[in-house]
Amino acid sequence: NSTPSSNQFQCMAQLIGYSCCAPDNTNVYDHDKIYGDWGYDFIKNEWCGITPYTKQETKECWSEKLGYPCCKSCTIYTKDKDGSWGYESNNWCGI
Repeated sequence: NSTPSSNQFQCMAQLIGYSCCAPDNTNVYDHDKIYGDWGYDFIKNEWCGITPYTKQETKECWSEKLGYPCCKSCTIYTKDKDGSWGYESNNWCGI
């Protein structure tokens, strides 16, 4: 199960490895500020994303100079002399 590239994301949940809900699965069971609305797939017994993926237009961030993308979320996993780091789609990214 591979993570789609950024131009293949259909919903925000795919950014962190979850599937999107089927189009007719629109009941919202949870919501968070970063990944939006969450549904539940009772057939697969797993959470799924409802909020459509929207590419966030960002200006250049500090980590791009080091060869790392900017994070879409703001969960900080570590800090160093360069700044704060997150982890998305199996890659480190700058926050």
